[in-house]
Amino acid sequence: MSVIEHASATSTNPQPVSASFQWTLTAYEEQGNLWLKWSTTAPFRAQQGQISVYNSSSFPSDPQKDRKAWSWDNEHGGGSGWDTGLRYGSDWHCAWIAEKSPNGPYAYALKLVTKGT
Repeated sequence: MSVIEHASATSTNPQPVSASFQWTLTAYEEQGNLWLKWSTTAPFRAQQGQISVYNSSSFPSDPQKDRKAWSWDNEHGGGSGWDTGLRYGSDWHCAWIAEKSPNGPYAYALKLVTKGT
């Protein structure tokens, strides 16, 4: 009978690594409408990423509810400019949302509220 011993290895010289990525969501007015653009320096997409616009006084607890407009984040030239079809103005709540791993629910990655005209 052979005996196999269970051994575990613990590093005595851990080598931590970290990386930082920037995610940007921008709202602007063009031809009277609310336009959004987004970008990231990450070499990967957010899981099932969506761009959402809400017309409310706050962001809903469920990011997929009460939206006036939304788009997948890989559409509109990958975020180079999206005409939401909504008139530009103050207090549009805009967000970049994505599924938590694995497969939901959705969570906010970035939030912004428009100001101005």
